[in-house]
Amino acid sequence: MRPTLITCGATRNPLDAIRYLSARATGSTGIQIASALLAQGREVHVLASLEASLRAPGLNAEVYGSTRDLEARMHTWCRAHPDGVVVHSAAVGDYENLHAAEAGKIPSGQQELVLRLTPTPKILDQVRGWAPGAFLVSFKAAAPGVTAGELEAIARAQALRTRSDLVFANALDHTGTDVLLVGPGGTRAFPARADAIAALIGALP
Repeated sequence: MRPTLITCGATRNPLDAIRYLSARATGSTGIQIASALLAQGREVHVLASLEASLRAPGLNAEVYGSTRDLEARMHTWCRAHPDGVVVHSAAVGDYENLHAAEAGKIPSGQQELVLRLTPTPKILDQVRGWAPGAFLVSFKAAAPGVTAGELEAIARAQALRTRSDLVFANALDHTGTDVLLVGPGGTRAFPARADAIAALIGALP
């Protein structure tokens, strides 16, 4: 069994010296996958947000912060394990304030606050370059209201762009149900998220 990297939780991209931009992601899916793989005796390395690491102290996770911090840690692991398994379930922030370190604390009490944010690096798009022989599982949370056909098309486009071996896809208004696993062998639909997680675990080399 190949060494496996699991990312879970959400990045924290600084807005100023004390505030940050993040997503409502608990890391529960990544924690479930990591726990199951450890029970199988696999070599598993977990990169988790602080919140996710506190929810599963038994995983001995390496804690990341911002998108750029997660990018650097994933790069290090992938370079050391170019033929490993990467399950990238973390919710990665798409925007950052490049000048957060110089901003100090943005004064409160303003009637309006305008922030200038710039795109962060696309971590998922880099993984295949870091680890050419990896088995890559990526995740896609689509906008609420998409149809099953639209969700499959979105997942297939991500698989093509990132060269993912599997894409775990769901809509944000159905996080616990109606999950698709999309891969080169076809698409499998699961009414319950737990069943999709079990199928994903079973598909890992």
